[in-house]
Amino acid sequence: MHKKKVKALMEDYKQFAFTLLSVSAFLYIGTIIPNQGLTLFQQSVMMFATCSFLAGAFFCVKRSLKYKKQLDKMEES
Repeated sequence: MHKKKVKALMEDYKQFAFTLLSVSAFLYIGTIIPNQGLTLFQQSVMMFATCSFLAGAFFCVKRSLKYKKQLDKMEES
């Protein structure tokens, strides 16, 4: 791959991670704020979605680090 493409992929995955982390924080705040209309099932679904978004953010960070290492290796040689 070319350096530009690897750098673009690294930055994209980093931005995806920040976005997913922000959404998961928003959903988590929605579950901890007391709300009279939220059922236990709805809270469980929101917590599952929060965990899913956090897992996605973790995956994107790992992928971004992979591309960063690949970019460093390309620049080194």
